[in-house]
Amino acid sequence: MEIMESAEQNIITVQPEEIAFFEEFTKKYAISWTREEKLNNILPLSKSYVGYITTPTRIISLNPKYHEIGFEHIIRIYLYVYGYRPTDSAAILDVSESETSADVASMFIKNLKRNIQEGIIRSYQKTDIRSESLQGKVNYTRTYTNVLTGKGKPVMSRVSKLSIKNNINSLILSALEKLKHTDEYFSDAAQLEMYFYGADRNVQNGSALLQEITFNSNTARYRRTLTYAAMIIDQLTYSDKGSSVGTDSFLINFDRLFEDFVAKVLKEIPEKREFTTWSAKKRFADVIGSTGVYSGREYQPDIIYRYKEEDEAFDYMPSAYAVLDVKNKAYGQFKNADIYQIMMYAKLLHSEKALLLYPSFTNRRTETLSLNSEIFNPSLIYACFVNIGDESGEKFLQSIHEFANNVVYTIQDIQHL
Repeated sequence: MEIMESAEQNIITVQPEEIAFFEEFTKKYAISWTREEKLNNILPLSKSYVGYITTPTRIISLNPKYHEIGFEHIIRIYLYVYGYRPTDSAAILDVSESETSADVASMFIKNLKRNIQEGIIRSYQKTDIRSESLQGKVNYTRTYTNVLTGKGKPVMSRVSKLSIKNNINSLILSALEKLKHTDEYFSDAAQLEMYFYGADRNVQNGSALLQEITFNSNTARYRRTLTYAAMIIDQLTYSDKGSSVGTDSFLINFDRLFEDFVAKVLKEIPEKREFTTWSAKKRFADVIGSTGVYSGREYQPDIIYRYKEEDEAFDYMPSAYAVLDVKNKAYGQFKNADIYQIMMYAKLLHSEKALLLYPSFTNRRTETLSLNSEIFNPSLIYACFVNIGDESGEKFLQSIHEFANNVVYTIQDIQHL
């Protein structure tokens, strides 16, 4: 058996010839692999990882930790977080039958070939040129100097020329560069690269660049291709071991993706922009030893509602009317550790409301955990659920709007009919 399952982990049985591969693999993904685990030929991996691992001897598939959803649901969430805009059609979030596996590289190649047949995106770029005639925006000072010194083609000017250099082609070429290091896609990637020579091939953060792209009627056909390109840039790793091509692995951290997804829903869907996130942790305690303070403790709630950096009501300390924590746990809510964590956040931010946000596969009503009000404040912790198991983009959007409204209603004590 190549994978054994526990409640929170997939335990991979490592073959002797795979030791060197997994040593490199765990370093790339910053995964702890203890000496004891290595000696016992096992590698425990969090079930938050979704995708596949290609070793020198086999392909290991890591399916979503919930049997109710498939990889196509992960793709839809990824599309929503990094590629979807509020003005887009729901059809953009529809996932075809060919997208039910983790082979994002294959889907990228297939979509890219179709896009190339319809035309490569070029954009106008400002370019400095020397010529014999006036054209574009002329630099008269340098032109006059060139005339006086008798230089050929004395006119210095800046003109607009169609160029391959743009963010769309940079995403594509950078993804192709990665695929050139894999055995299965080396040939396709090498052939397709020639269409994009001149674009940047060193994009390091695909999802960030994807979010900068504004799609129009001419470029919208590239959206899915670019989403796959971003996924390849950010999630695919390869192992050459001295060869020109080698193995590849593609892993998405589903827990992190789910957190980003819920944050985007609450920051963008409600009419009032009152949900925010922190870009960094904040210190709340010092660790004191014999020589004084030598360390500290920090905290960072996933989402906060009506945040004030300095609240006069609490001696100018930070506050938030509600604090929300995202938990990618579809089975069994209100775990003790989650309760302790959200209560600490609520105390630090003087919050009146505390919410835990969970995934589900149907539309579920809000649940409430009631604590002893003489001991705890707030004494109620709410659980709100977002349905990620819908089968179409339209139903998916309906579900996340329902979720966003439900969260707002819960915070504001509005009866949700």
